Amino acid sequence: MTSLRSQLCTVVFVSALAACSKKAPEPTSGAAAQNPNVAARAEAKGADEAAKSLTGEGTLDPNDPKHGARKQMGLDVGVFVDGVQVSVLRYGDLPPIPALTLEGGAVRYKLLDYVKAIGVSPESIKSIHVHANNDRIGSIEGSELLKFKDRFQFQFLSGLTGTAVTSWDVEGLKNDFSVHEIRKVTIYVKKPSPLVDRKKNCHVGADGACSDAVPYASGDVVKGTRVYVDGKMVGFVKRRQLSDALLLGQTESGEQKYSVAKLIAKMTTESGAIQAVDLVAGDDVVGHIEGEALGKVVSDLFFTLPKHNHGKVRMHVPADAQAKNDGVADRDALVSSIQVFRNQKPAARELTAISEDTDLSVQLASSSAASARE
Repeated sequence: MTSLRSQLCTVVFVSALAACSKKAPEPTSGAAAQNPNVAARAEAKGADEAAKSLTGEGTLDPNDPKHGARKQMGLDVGVFVDGVQVSVLRYGDLPPIPALTLEGGAVRYKLLDYVKAIGVSPESIKSIHVHANNDRIGSIEGSELLKFKDRFQFQFLSGLTGTAVTSWDVEGLKNDFSVHEIRKVTIYVKKPSPLVDRKKNCHVGADGACSDAVPYASGDVVKGTRVYVDGKMVGFVKRRQLSDALLLGQTESGEQKYSVAKLIAKMTTESGAIQAVDLVAGDDVVGHIEGEALGKVVSDLFFTLPKHNHGKVRMHVPADAQAKNDGVADRDALVSSIQVFRNQKPAARELTAISEDTDLSVQLASSSAASARE
């Protein structure tokens, strides 16, 4: 008996020792540690395989999921004011606002700074509803936003990419439901704030279940390449609204070429010189043109509109506007947003080389935005 008890104790001790010896994963090293976007794209490596899982309509085949690719889906978080979409909350679309770098390197942004930058006066806000998974909602009163200016902050899970997440406590707020991953943001200025059911923590539909509908929804859903001027979205590309006035001729393969400069002029009534233009694919800047150089390349700066990409354009990016790699030449790239800066300077961001990965990130965002609403 003593021998048996001794053997059992030995087994328990060894098992406990083995469990305690498991270490947390070591931090990523090398290029991935220097640029979080590299790590994010590494998870989606195998762009050819992921692209093959896209159906003819540009959506991801649910029967052929790619884990890395799926992590890039759902990152286009719609921001609505009184039912009208005014922006997309993701790192690539972030307006130039102050960043708060914490000890350890995490970067956060103030919600107050963000709503100002996208053109919403904080003093006019009745409430902000932050929609989470399963249509649950955490809300902030306009008075709370003004009273606790530094309290409400957000960040992105992978630093320079990934899902937007909240970074504030809810103690003492009118709505104490805590949201982590942000799936949608609805802001109420002129319209009454919709009721959030206290038991279900959501907007309840006519059937009594939680609803994913945007209250007061009106206007077109943003699917195509977005155009921003000084951080404010002024429009997005829609095939049916591209007039002949934007045409620059045809490519060698017979595709219609559209002028980027004319597109910008059509979507904004503001005058004045353009300081810079950033071309963004997902969360990566794949092209940057300073104002002085813009006049020199304007004739070469055009886009085509591939089918089945929900209005996402394929931009012809001059070599001088790209990341400086050996042998770089003019290239075409799928672009999710065109960011124009007149009165502000763009945030200093490293250029990313155009690749299948950057194209794939635009396709996935496009297909997820479409599937979420169809």
